[in-house]
Amino acid sequence: MTHRPIPCSSCARDLGPTPRRVAFIAVFAQGDEETRSWFFCAACRMWTVQEFYDRFHGDVDIRLRGPFPEAACAVDVALAKSCPEPADKWCECPAHRKLAY
Repeated sequence: MTHRPIPCSSCARDLGPTPRRVAFIAVFAQGDEETRSWFFCAACRMWTVQEFYDRFHGDVDIRLRGPFPEAACAVDVALAKSCPEPADKWCECPAHRKLAY
């Protein structure tokens, strides 16, 4: 499977495919699943957030958000990394409860 490159939302540098993301978490959102992934650009010190939204009826949306300053995503990234099962949208850990918005 080929991974799409993720461009930095600030300087457009290639942040790498999904395996190079800093953190991610899958959450259950009203019957749909959203996976949020955080990518950090070491060159410009900015975050790009990828949102992969898989709707129950089969539609998929992928959206990039940012740029966000380095400190702006620190809490969310730390929370996502604290979850023992970030891919489990049914997990009820503090990270999933906080980030399921």
